[in-house]
Amino acid sequence: MLTLPNETIHKNGLNKLSIWIPLPASDSYQSVESLKIESPWSYKIIHDPDFNNKILFIDLTDSLEKKSQAIIKWKYKIIRKEQNGFSFDDRDRFSDKLFLSERGLVIIDNRIREIEKKITSSITDPFEKAKAIYNYVLTHVDYDTSVPGWGNGDVEYVCKVGKGNCTDFHSLFISLLRAAGIPARFQIGFPVPPEENSGILVKPYHCWAEFFIEGKGWTPVDISEAWKYPEKKKYYLGNLDKDRILISTGRGIRLLPDKSEEAALNYFVKPYVELDGISYEQFEIERSFAKTEEK
Repeated sequence: MLTLPNETIHKNGLNKLSIWIPLPASDSYQSVESLKIESPWSYKIIHDPDFNNKILFIDLTDSLEKKSQAIIKWKYKIIRKEQNGFSFDDRDRFSDKLFLSERGLVIIDNRIREIEKKITSSITDPFEKAKAIYNYVLTHVDYDTSVPGWGNGDVEYVCKVGKGNCTDFHSLFISLLRAAGIPARFQIGFPVPPEENSGILVKPYHCWAEFFIEGKGWTPVDISEAWKYPEKKKYYLGNLDKDRILISTGRGIRLLPDKSEEAALNYFVKPYVELDGISYEQFEIERSFAKTEEK
């Protein structure tokens, strides 16, 4: 649920309000069974031009009604299952263009290439290269948010500091894989508490990565969870628990075809709002969940 306060709706001189809300999509391990939307304004469902992420889009010009506040609600039923091994999906056609090159803060510079060569110099098998890079990131990055700059997935920052959160772990992993010629993609969503049946989703996001092996498909990694739970190190190379909701794929997300890469979002997991073309953050978001019995 997104709530825009009174001062937004009645901002002096406001001519244009645009809202983009990321919506979960179905894939091999996540099935969106239903989607219900409540909005005071008309909307449409679009997809970003590069990664094909699903988006609820509201665009208003000179038509803001006088309201004390505006509330937009979206509700969906999702069936998730544990992810194991390799799979193919309809996003494979994007891998060569978007998942082998630099994009935003996911860079492939000389430092990254040198690190990758040291890690994989004696390895020819692509999966074994990915495994070696997984182990490198796991042993060279600590889950630590005490140093300013964490959480952006800035590869230069991670290499310099050796610390960060899930975004930082997986950005470095993706850069190193791409330097090795292995397609890799960033995925972000919400963790669902496995021990709770309902409640508010408190954590703002969780992210992980997938890499592609020719002839086999995509397989996941969650290095930050492996760092937190060392006993699951082997599991999180090629497997994911079901207690998460995938919201979007990719970094440097252009919300519309005419948006430049400079205006792209670093990642897309929460609503993005613009007032007269300027990013606006003064809104409230509430995310809740309720589990149902599996049949």
